[in-house]
This record gives sequence, structure tokens and C-alpha cells, in this order.
Amino acid sequence: MITLPGARRRYSVARHLRALVLACLLPGIAGIGTMLVWEYREERARSAGETAAAARALSHDVDAWLLGAQALAGTLAASDEIAAGDLPGFARHATRALGAAGMGSAILLYRPDGSLVLSLSAEAGRPAPGGAQDGSHRAAIERVVRHGETVVSNLAAAPSHGAPAFGVYVPVHGATGSTGKGTADITGVLAVAIPSTNLSAMLAGRQLPPGWLATVFDRGGIIAGRSRNATRFVGQPARERLLQAFARQPSGVLETVSRDGVPNLTAFARSPRTGYTAIIGVPLAELTAPLWRKLGHVAALALLLGSAGLLLARHMSRRIAGSIQALTEPAAALGRGEALAVPQVALAEAAEVGAAIERAAALLRERDAVLGAQREELQQFKFFVEHANEMLLLLDERGRIRYANRMAAERLGYTNAELLEMTLYRIDPHATPQQLAAVFARYRTNSPPPFERVYRCRDGAEIPVEITATVLEHGGEWLVHVIPRDIRERRQAEQALRWAATHDPLTRLANRTQASGFLEDALEKARAGAPGGALLFIDLDRFKPVNDVHGHEVGDAVLAEIARRLRSCAAPGDLLARIGGDEFMLVARCVPGAPCEARERAAAILAAVAQPLRIDKLDVALSASIGISRFPEDGLNPDAVVHAADMAMLQAKGKGRAGYVFYSAEMGAQAQFTLDVERRLQSALDGDGLRLHYQPIVNLATGAVEGVEALLRLEDDVAPPVGPATFVPVAESCGLIAPLGEWVARAACAQLADWHSRGLPLSVSINVSPLQFRRPGFAAFVRRLLAASGIAPRRVMIEVTETAVMENLAEAIAVLQEIKALGVKIALDDFGTGYSSLASLSTLPLDKLKIDQSFVRRIGSDRASRAVIDAVIALSRSLDLELVAEGIETEAALRYLRERGCHLGQGYHFSRPLPLAELEAWCAGQVLREAQALPVQKPAHGLRRLH
Repeated sequence: MITLPGARRRYSVARHLRALVLACLLPGIAGIGTMLVWEYREERARSAGETAAAARALSHDVDAWLLGAQALAGTLAASDEIAAGDLPGFARHATRALGAAGMGSAILLYRPDGSLVLSLSAEAGRPAPGGAQDGSHRAAIERVVRHGETVVSNLAAAPSHGAPAFGVYVPVHGATGSTGKGTADITGVLAVAIPSTNLSAMLAGRQLPPGWLATVFDRGGIIAGRSRNATRFVGQPARERLLQAFARQPSGVLETVSRDGVPNLTAFARSPRTGYTAIIGVPLAELTAPLWRKLGHVAALALLLGSAGLLLARHMSRRIAGSIQALTEPAAALGRGEALAVPQVALAEAAEVGAAIERAAALLRERDAVLGAQREELQQFKFFVEHANEMLLLLDERGRIRYANRMAAERLGYTNAELLEMTLYRIDPHATPQQLAAVFARYRTNSPPPFERVYRCRDGAEIPVEITATVLEHGGEWLVHVIPRDIRERRQAEQALRWAATHDPLTRLANRTQASGFLEDALEKARAGAPGGALLFIDLDRFKPVNDVHGHEVGDAVLAEIARRLRSCAAPGDLLARIGGDEFMLVARCVPGAPCEARERAAAILAAVAQPLRIDKLDVALSASIGISRFPEDGLNPDAVVHAADMAMLQAKGKGRAGYVFYSAEMGAQAQFTLDVERRLQSALDGDGLRLHYQPIVNLATGAVEGVEALLRLEDDVAPPVGPATFVPVAESCGLIAPLGEWVARAACAQLADWHSRGLPLSVSINVSPLQFRRPGFAAFVRRLLAASGIAPRRVMIEVTETAVMENLAEAIAVLQEIKALGVKIALDDFGTGYSSLASLSTLPLDKLKIDQSFVRRIGSDRASRAVIDAVIALSRSLDLELVAEGIETEAALRYLRERGCHLGQGYHFSRPLPLAELEAWCAGQVLREAQALPVQKPAHGLRRLH
């Protein structure tokens, strides 16, 4: 062993190799020992399983053996001699049966009161009076008499000779030779006495392995039979540990010491029929002997291997030590910086160490060069840190500034020397030593996110900074490296963002978010008892044409000027906000209950908006519609108050605009009705609540049915029913008109395909709403519909209104020409009510004009209506268009239109809109009427099929 001064204790190579040999051997020995223990446990578990199985089998055999005795007793108890009271005959029969069975030693016959009637020995074979019995036999007799069941008694001395025995007791039904007058079914008890020697003999005949022990205990835990030493131990109780195990469970395995003093692995099993318990004992020595033999072999092998390993370790240690010691002098020379002479060594590793020593010398020379370069880089790094654009500080745990760069000095207004004489608390007056200590404690273990502080400059100015801190240990003390980043610009940006989040950038008014918060605050105060207020919902009239015609720049300028005017109408404490494109909101707090002040405020706004407005050289005239709601009367939350004012504003627009309306409960009811209708429409689209009715279109000259117009009906079994005049505006406002229109088109084309398949030459007219017509892809939808239904396009008439066409004439012409190219016919509906010019009408690819029913119904009473009709008829002739008159309800109207050459007509004079079945019946009747009126003319072939 070599010990150097001041060094910890070290050991030689020889000792390390010996330890290595032992370390290599010990895991193998431990593994073999573990394996042996595992094998022992497996063997023990296997033996325990086999023993338990043997115990169960033994219990079954004992049961079978006792059941044989029980069968013998039962047979004798039911013999004819017993029934006839022939005791001598029964004695001869029983003696023969007992001798043949070889199972019992005596047969005993008792009265129900326990007195002995007959006792037969297997040798004597004759009846003899018996004496008193012990408690075990009496208890068995009483149990048989009471319950009528077979009983196996516990072990007791035999009544004849006192030897240990037990008996099988069975009930006897019938006469027993007794003079008693008992009336119970059981008139006696018959017992077969079985000496314990018989049971022990049965156990000894089991041919168990040598050393194994089989024992049977009665219900009281007394040994009733034993495979060996039976005469010595039968009648003795089980040991306390076995009795406890018997009480806990019916079967199990445990270690015990037999009455012979032999440690055993014991398995027991109790019979549920007899209550007797059978046990099998295996000597533990049989289980442990193989383990000890194997352990001896392992120990011998380990000793042999260890001796060989130690001899080899001694030899190898000498060679290793010699090679290492040869390198001592070259290593010392390397430390002194002298020339090297590395000798040849036997070990390859030692040779590698020698080569490493030579390389180390070269590396030392290279290191000097590298250190020089690093010193230069350190100077450069110091230059960069000193001239960084961020402040850099180094603080100790007492808050003293140990380093500050140039930017820190410039930003804070101190010289570098002054900063090095200061503490953190001079530039951060709100900091405390406790806070600094917390930073050191927290940043030693993790890196929390940056935090914000305020630094005070020499001139008193304050700079908000975001600090990134790093705690490090240097030279035995803890320092914190601080980078305070100036965040004044970021604070300004955050303030701008907060302003932008609550204001409208164009008008610089509050936005919807701020208005909702302001209104919520006002409602909260009103709920607490403060006066309420009013909300004015302002929507500009005719602002969209300004944007569309003059561009968004002019529109923005108009909105900015309107906002300036609205500010002049707001009182102190009010909030004016822009909540949408041309929508504004004024929240007036502390308005008295009388609505006059809100009315005056609304009048002032209307007057301000209506003043002439000039943007550059453009004069703009605007008006406003205002809805007014009061809070908290009209709503307890901001959404409800705004919704009430919005509904009132819509009422103002509906009344002609440029006015104001106060919210009323009836508006809410109307809104709820509209919502209910919307829900019914949506449910009908998703389910089966939509139906088509058809109104015939009749040739006014011949009376023949030319086609039908498909009209939608909402039949969802929900009261009250609503007509198209009610649900169509709702569908247009909630965006359902397009799905409804597509449903109508698909259903009408499907029905038309069905008629054509039956040979009915009808055509169908389908109304298209302006919103559906203006949707992109409408012509493509018609194309797909025709392809899917397979109908002739000329049998389909698309009806569009003047409003839909004239709003964007160029686009409408392109769509209509695309539809026309498909072969579909086009009709202009409600003609005469719009603003069509002759020039624009002549450019449309039309097939028919439909005169609006408002003119047709006033033919007999209104000269102007007749003039319009005459003009439209003349126009249709000049444009070569078919004319259809709607709303024909009288014979006079029909005669007027027919005389002036109107081609087609429809109305209640012919038929109201009919469901499918009624329409087909009506058409069939019309064909019949035509045939009767014009016998020389035959109705159309297809219409006959309507019969």
C-alpha cells in the first residue's frame, strides 16, 4: 500500500485485483444461492400443492369409507325384521351383514329415549342387553331423533370393551320390539360402532411415501385414526396450532410438529358431510436436504475458483505495477517542463499512458497559444459589454453595485465611479433588502420570468424597466447579474393598445366594448337605487350609397364629421360610442323618469345629422333613425337594453326614417313572434313541415290549363298557421330564403318529373326571391337541378321580380342569359310596381310578363289601373312577350283581359292554390268541362290521364 502525504489512503494494484476477483465471484455465488432458494421455494410450493391435494383426496376417501358404514346402517335400519319386531331374525341378518362388510365391530339398536334394545358383536351374533352410553353416543342419538338425519359421532370409548371407537347413527322407522306407545315416525336409532383401529388400518393402507403421515380428526379435534403409531396417539387432541387452523378455514397448509416430534409441512381438509378433518404431513427434512447438498457443492466450487483467481491476480498485479511505475519519472519530468524519455512497457494501456504524456507536452505548448488568444477575446467581450445598448449591472447580496457598464451610467445620469460606490436602493428606492434576498434565494434554483421595476435617475426622472436577473457564484460569493431594459416605449405602446381596444380609430369615440362596460356600470348603479337612464341607438339613413358611389374615403370623412356633431349633442356624463359601420350609441345616465329629456336629446341628434354636409366639393344629405330604450325598465343587462333600442330603431326606419321611436313591450312580442316563425321555418326545412300548393295558369282564349305556379306553404302542425306574406319576410331577414327557394325548386321539379312520367304535359312556374337570385352560382344551381330531375327545361318557368333584376341590371342580364341558354323560360313577376324603363326591359332575355294583381283587382273601379294594364298589354305585343294576369277574381276582369288580348291568367276566378291531390282532381274536372262545352274539340291527351 502507498500513502502520500496529505492524500487520502490508496491501495495497490494487487489489492484491487484481489477485490476484483472476489467481486466477480460473489454475484455468481449469490445468483446460484438465489436460484437454489428459488428452487427450494418452488419445491416447497409444489409439495404444499401435492400435500393439499392428498389431504383433499384423503378427506374424500374417509367420506366414502364412512358413507359405506352409513349405507350399511341404513340398510339394516330398513330391514323387514326391524319392521316386524323380529329381533332374533334381525340379529342373524345384522351379524352376517356386519361380517361381510368388515367395517364395524358392533351393531347397536336404541329406543328414542336412548335406552339400548339390542347390542350385537361381530363375533357373538346374538342380542344382549346393553348398559349406559357416554355423552357422545347420547348426543348422537338425540340428534337423530330430533332431526331425523344420519350422524357420525366423535371418537369415544366403545361401550363393550372401552376401546376408542365412533359410530354411524341412523333413524329407524317402524316397530323396534319396544312396549312404548310413541307416535313419532322415528321409533328407534340404529348405530354401527367402528373402532379407530379400522380407520387407522385404512389410513395405513394408503401407501404414502416413506416418512409421510396421514391422520384423521373428529369434529372435536381428537385423533380418530393415524397411519402410524395409532395405538399410542389415537384419542389425543390435536395440537393448539392445528386446532386454530381448523377453526379459521376448512382447508389449508402450515408447518407443524407431529406427536412423534417430527417437523412437518402439514395440509388439512375438512369434510363438509361428516365434519371429520384429514391431514397429510410431509417431513420438512425431505424438503431441505437437497438444498443443503447443493449449497455444499456451491461452496466447494467457490473456494476452488477463488483460490485460482487470487493466484492469477497476484501474477498480473506485478506486471501492471511494474508498467505503471516505469511511467513515474517521465510524468514528473513533464511537470517540471523537462525533456521526456518514455521507456518501453509491457502493458498496452501503460504504453497508451506514455503516449498520452507525450501528447500532453504538445498540448501544453498549444494551451499557451490558446490562452493568449482567449485573453484577447476576453478583452473584446469586455469591450462589447461596456458598449452594449442595454444597461448591465452586477450586484452582491448586500445590494452593492459591483459593476455597471457605460449605458447604465448614461441612462441613470451617474459616472461609473459613482455607481460603484452606490447600492441598488439608491436607484430603486422602492426595493428592500428582503426583496433582494428573495431574488437571490429564488434565482439560485430556477430562472423565473422577467419582472418590472422603476429606476430613479440622478435628475429625479423615473424609468420603467423590465429586469432579467441571473444569480451566479463567483469566488466563493453569490452575485446577481441584472439586465434592466428600458420599457418606456413599450408602456406607451401598451397604452395605445388599451386605447385601441376601447375606442373606434376612425371617429375616436368609444367602441362597443367600452359602451357595454359603461352600460353595465350604469345598470349596476340603477339596481342599487340610483336613477336610471336612456340608450339611444342611432343608425344613419342612406349611408350605404355614399360608400358605394363615392368610395370609402368619403364615407370615412362623413362618419368622422357625424361623430363630431354627435359629440356636441352629448351631455356631461354621457357616453357616445360607434358600435358598427354607420351605427352609434348614446348612453345617457341620470335621466329622470319622464322620457322628455331623451326625446329632446334625440331631436337634437336628428337636427345635427340633417344639417348640410360638404366633403371637399361633394354635398351629402343624411338623416338618422333613432331607437330609444330606458334602463332598467327595458332590460336588466346591457344586451337586453341594446336589443330593445335596436328594435325601436328598426321601427323608426319602418315608419319612414329620419325619426325616433321609444321601445315598447309590443316590439318585444313582435320580435318573439318573428323568432318563433324563424324556428318553425328551420324546423320545417330539417323535417317535413313544408308543402307545395299549385295555382293553375289558364289560357284565357281556350280555357285550357297551360301550367301551374308552385307556391310554398308552411304546414308544420304548429298553431297558429302563417302564410307566405308573413314567413317570407322573416326568411329573407334571417337568411333562410335561399334554402327555402332551393327546396321549392327541387320539390317542384321532382313533381314535374312525376307528371311527365305519367304523360301529363304541364309546366311549372317557380318564384325566385331577390336574395336567392343575387347569390353567386344561382345559374349553376338551376343547371344541376335540371340534370338531377331529368325534366325538359322548356317546361320550367323561373319568375324573378323587377326589384331583383333592376338593382344590378348588368349582372342580372348575365345570369338570366345563362339560365335562358339552358332552355328554361323566364318571366318578370309583379310587373308595373317597380321602376323598369322600356330601354332596360328590352335588354332582358324574357319570355313572359306578369301583370301585378293589384292592378287586375281594380279593373272595374280604377281607371288608372285599366290604363296601366292597357299599356302593359301594348308593351308585351311590341316586345313579343306572353302576358300573364294575376289575381283574376271576377268574370268582368276575365272578359276585359280576354278582349284586349291578354294570353294567360290565374286567380280565384279559376282556382285558389291547391294541394297536389286537389289540383289533379281540379284539372281532371276542367278537362271534362271543356269536353262538354266544346264537343268538337278534344282535350289534351295528357290531361285525360288525370282521371
